[in-house]
Amino acid sequence: MAIIRDTATGLIPVIRPYIPQPRTVLVVVLAFLFGLVWAYALFPTVFFNSQPSQLEQSWQNAWIELLAAVKESGSFSDETIVEWLRAVDNPVGIVDSLAQTTTSQVASDRLAELRPLAVQAEPGTAAPQPNILTDILPWILGAIVVAVVAVIVSLLYGFYIQPIVVEPLRKRMSPRSVSDAGTLAEIAAIQEAKKLREAMKAEVPVSTSMTDLGPPVSRHISIYTPGRQYDDSFSIETADEEFLGECGVAISETIGVGTPEKVTAIEVWLFDKEDFVRTITQVFASEHAYNDPAIRSKLEPKGEIVLAQPGAVAVLETNTLRLQARIVDMQYGTGPLPPNSYFEKLTIELATWRKEGAAVGMPAPMAAAAPAMPAPAAPSYAPPPPAPSSSPFGSSPSPFGASPGPRPLGEPGVAPLKPPPMQSPAPRPGPPPPPDDDPFGGTGDFTPIS
Repeated sequence: MAIIRDTATGLIPVIRPYIPQPRTVLVVVLAFLFGLVWAYALFPTVFFNSQPSQLEQSWQNAWIELLAAVKESGSFSDETIVEWLRAVDNPVGIVDSLAQTTTSQVASDRLAELRPLAVQAEPGTAAPQPNILTDILPWILGAIVVAVVAVIVSLLYGFYIQPIVVEPLRKRMSPRSVSDAGTLAEIAAIQEAKKLREAMKAEVPVSTSMTDLGPPVSRHISIYTPGRQYDDSFSIETADEEFLGECGVAISETIGVGTPEKVTAIEVWLFDKEDFVRTITQVFASEHAYNDPAIRSKLEPKGEIVLAQPGAVAVLETNTLRLQARIVDMQYGTGPLPPNSYFEKLTIELATWRKEGAAVGMPAPMAAAAPAMPAPAAPSYAPPPPAPSSSPFGSSPSPFGASPGPRPLGEPGVAPLKPPPMQSPAPRPGPPPPPDDDPFGGTGDFTPIS
């Protein structure tokens, strides 16, 4: 029983959107009952050329009285009359019943002569006797069957027929104006976002955590409306057109089936070019998605979940950028899905600040971890000591004048000495290549095998 209860508890939220409304089932049942009234009371079916056994009992009684008159006239043989008697239900019972109720002696004598032939026509099939239960049973059972069939057909249509057959045909056969509804919705969202940006130029987003950063570097408006391909992205650039990163919003989770999609959660993302190894995200969730454990389990890996409501703020922060996503306006959709489960309209403002003192030129984690490289020391050179004089004149002055000694480094006109470049010895020539033994000029080896 626990398994059945748990299964039913899990299936109810899945099939609830496709179960028809009670008023719809009531309309179907009333239509069925009206059809019965139409068929049995207003315009009943007319039978002809049928067997007497299918007639009402009073008409079967009239059939027996007619056969009694035929028997008395002697126009037909007894075998033929017996065959005709078998066309009714229980001919002996009908003959006896008529003999007891008739007041005419002539009719009584005719029935007495017909009774031996009625005995020969037995056994017959007893006609069902009408009663009030058999009269109302088709109405009750028919109404129940129609209600159950209506629910089953609605479920099958919602699960299989509509998404597999109806929707593709509708998209294929719809006129161009209808197929371009998504494009028109996107154009309308862009125009509305432009008007909002113009109206909010002088407005500063309300956030106590941003007051120390001054005015935002970039400010964008993103508007979601059903039917558009919602995946907005914006560049983050300074007044000097320096690229800092990107930010944007996109659909995170939907609910239900059919088109347009029923969006129940929207994610906000931030990309910092100085921290290019990751993109951080947070999620604005509808009230139903925020309180539903199954949907929350899908959204939690994407980042912090924020309940979507006017004025709700999500703050995304990297080492050099800070993004504030604020819901300016929102509206929930109404329909067969749970209340407050999907957005009909959602306007989000994206304001970005650049942190002061952030490292530029390499990612902030790498700039913080890079050690300072020491400056290379200047090479020093010491002159070799003077060689001993081998002059036969000793230390007498040179006839050409005094020989100047080595001059110290650093004096003008004196270049520092450098060691000569290292030269590798010339490679030795290898053995000459063997003669080509291919008479056709190819690369094959035609050396005979000894």
